[in-house]
Amino acid sequence: MENFYWRNKVAVITGASVGIGASTALTLANAGMVVVGLARRVELIEALNEQVTGEGKIFARQCDLSDDEQLISAFNWIRERFFCIHVLICNAGILKASFLSESPTKDIKELFDLNVVATASCLRETLKHMAAVKVRSHIIVINSVLGHRIPEVPVPLFSVYPATKHAITALCQTVRQEIHFLKLNIKLTSICPGMVDTDFLNVYSQAVDALPKLQPVDVAKAVLYALDTPDGVQVEDIILQKMRNVE
Repeated sequence: MENFYWRNKVAVITGASVGIGASTALTLANAGMVVVGLARRVELIEALNEQVTGEGKIFARQCDLSDDEQLISAFNWIRERFFCIHVLICNAGILKASFLSESPTKDIKELFDLNVVATASCLRETLKHMAAVKVRSHIIVINSVLGHRIPEVPVPLFSVYPATKHAITALCQTVRQEIHFLKLNIKLTSICPGMVDTDFLNVYSQAVDALPKLQPVDVAKAVLYALDTPDGVQVEDIILQKMRNVE
């Protein structure tokens, strides 16, 4: 991409090993960014370099984001190794298909720990760093359409997953206000895709096979669009869905 402001700058992506995270890592590396991917399966992130055709490069750091010590250590390592985090993309999350009436407390806590608490912790660590370095920065949170509305479906195996995404919608709004109060040059964009064709949906078995789905690259392109807006122009929310009956 010509005149791409973020070329040679550092982007950190959580959950970068597969799906939306992997597609976004490739898209940004091909646009010339230095990408640091965090995930438990680092070998999958490192293998993405074989598909990079642009000027950028992808680095991997093993991290279980539900472990706060690992999370803090990973962000400290990034700051020491790369000196500056220009872009953060919070993508990591989990989904468990179940009725709430059949959801053990352990599963409920896991959903909130990774989808909400770990995201908030990543935002905290990055905001502290961005406030200290005082450079133009951008935070993108991969949210969900379920963070805005919950559709009527034949079998609502949602449990607390939409509740975690509604929490993320609120978190984005409060952090955006905090950024404004602290007078920081940081944009914050919440990207809310509908159903995306990734391994994430395996928990639903064949129940969603016939439904229209986005591809991970569709979400990656939305990330690139938000990043490529002019300085001073902030895209706050993007909601994207696959159109029905369109190939």
